[in-house]
Amino acid sequence: MMNEPSGLVEDLSEFSGVAPLFPLPDFVLFPQVTQPLHIFEPRYRTMIADVLNGERLIAIGTLKPNWDSLYVTKTAPVYPEVCLGRVMLEREMDDGKYIIVIRGLCRARIKAERLTKTPYRQVELDLKYDKYSETPEIHRGNRRAELLETLIATLPGADGNRETTENALKDLPLGVLSDLISSSLKIPTETMISILAENNVDVRTDLLLEILREQQREKQEPGSGRKFPPDFSAN
Repeated sequence: MMNEPSGLVEDLSEFSGVAPLFPLPDFVLFPQVTQPLHIFEPRYRTMIADVLNGERLIAIGTLKPNWDSLYVTKTAPVYPEVCLGRVMLEREMDDGKYIIVIRGLCRARIKAERLTKTPYRQVELDLKYDKYSETPEIHRGNRRAELLETLIATLPGADGNRETTENALKDLPLGVLSDLISSSLKIPTETMISILAENNVDVRTDLLLEILREQQREKQEPGSGRKFPPDFSAN
């Protein structure tokens, strides 16, 4: 297997292997996607202050179903698949809350949770870079064209800006392209997690293409899709 051949991938060789965990409901961050976040809970305000004084890295996780009653604890169930992200921009408000912009860097899997005295959770991670088989399982040029075509056919408003969409995405590595498309879709959280869990790019694009084709078959109603890029998060 070969690693992702992309200058977009940040060198994480100095990563300590441990990051704060920020679990959110019904949200999945993908590598190379940026997302604004509103940080208002006291424990997460403490987390951001610590992060800004450290590696500026956060593991963005997703809460599993039935998390509500445990949300205020450090035991709310989360999927083991997360995205390691870096805080790119931050603004501390007068009331101590933060507005941050985080950029996804790399898939990761939680291998252990640390017992700490911090009010927020910390996890040990295995990083999962994109993998490309030396013997491709698909024709990657054709797959790129298929993904772009189905994206344009599925995403509201994309067809009217076909040339702009194609020009913006045509030179991206296939793995990055698939993640940008995935982040734009309105699909169940469990399906998003299954895409995040797969770092074999050929297999991941198989899954994504089937999802896009299913949306075409269902003739998704205009305006029901997730925006590209996603909206500001209130979390």
